[in-house]
Amino acid sequence: MPTDKIPDIRVSVTEVKGRCALGHKVGDEFYFRGGTTPGGLCVEAMLTVIPAARTLEFGGTHFWEKDPDAIKVCCPDPVNLVIFEVRRLKKGEK
Repeated sequence: MPTDKIPDIRVSVTEVKGRCALGHKVGDEFYFRGGTTPGGLCVEAMLTVIPAARTLEFGGTHFWEKDPDAIKVCCPDPVNLVIFEVRRLKKGEK
């Protein structure tokens, strides 16, 4: 059950180099809502996204990123690279 104590996280596909086997494409968005996982995000991408999302959900940042509310991560397929932006949303932001 989602909780309003954990900020929502938006995961957006920002770039695809090659062809994603599961069809992720630029502009796709997935949401972690109140600590629950999004539907439709492939398992391999989820393995990369979850550590970044959990850091942001609990107030952390990634010091090398200019924006403290976001980080870019990529799926583990080095031939068909899908790049995701993982962003902490402010209350009411979509």
